[in-house]
Amino acid sequence: MKILPYRHVKNFEKAAELAFSEAGAKDVCLSVADLFESADDTKLHSEAEKDIIAAVRGRYRGNPVWDGKWWHVPVPKPGYDARGTPHITIDLKIYIVAAGEVETADTYYPVTLVGPIGKSETLAIPIVLLHAIINNDLARFSVLARSGGYTTREIPGFKPVQLPDVFVTRLTDKLRRKSVAAWLKEFGSEGRSIMPLVVGALLGLQFMNTAEVLPLGEQRWTYEHLLSALEAMAYQANEAKEMVAHAMPYLRSDQTLEQAIRVILQNEGKGG
Repeated sequence: MKILPYRHVKNFEKAAELAFSEAGAKDVCLSVADLFESADDTKLHSEAEKDIIAAVRGRYRGNPVWDGKWWHVPVPKPGYDARGTPHITIDLKIYIVAAGEVETADTYYPVTLVGPIGKSETLAIPIVLLHAIINNDLARFSVLARSGGYTTREIPGFKPVQLPDVFVTRLTDKLRRKSVAAWLKEFGSEGRSIMPLVVGALLGLQFMNTAEVLPLGEQRWTYEHLLSALEAMAYQANEAKEMVAHAMPYLRSDQTLEQAIRVILQNEGKGG
């Protein structure tokens, strides 16, 4: 755990800014941390106290005593794996940010401590499960177990998926208000890099049953299909029209619908 000169950290927002900065995730929106929370606060509290005390005693002499306030901040890093059943991965690391004062036999030191704690956790979200969340259709998957704030679901063609209930609930609510592309942008450069892949996979599911003659990968895009696809991703009609208009100089007539959508989203990620 790193000991820094005192920083004015009075709330979770400031703590998250510092944790994200130390984790090398400065371009990640603080709102992504709201999706995650520790399932075992008692264990986390105990580990945090031990780490803080160890860091303080390793720096200061004279039987130092620390007093202050601390926050645990989830720092997520998204990824995408197309092998087998395509899925999003989120590597989750908990950072502790502690702001307070160290008292020694001679004086007081205002300090701020920050660093990772415990083991990292990796969440796997198959695209078929994400599609079901978007369409409020989680009941299509059998529940294998519920325990300790987690639910394990059976996903055909994939290993059983265990996710925190809080994460699923909050993600469901978020995706009612914004598109998957907009959500992934909140993860900064890492999210923008996987956005076309995730949206392309979702697009494949969305149009799986509409391609009667040719598979999706061989269909040419049309203006109407582009608008329909973007609106299916929760973009408003006006937003979809503007996105297509901005990307038109970069679209080719021989591109498939999926390729054209990826171009539009990549162009949108660059600011149009």
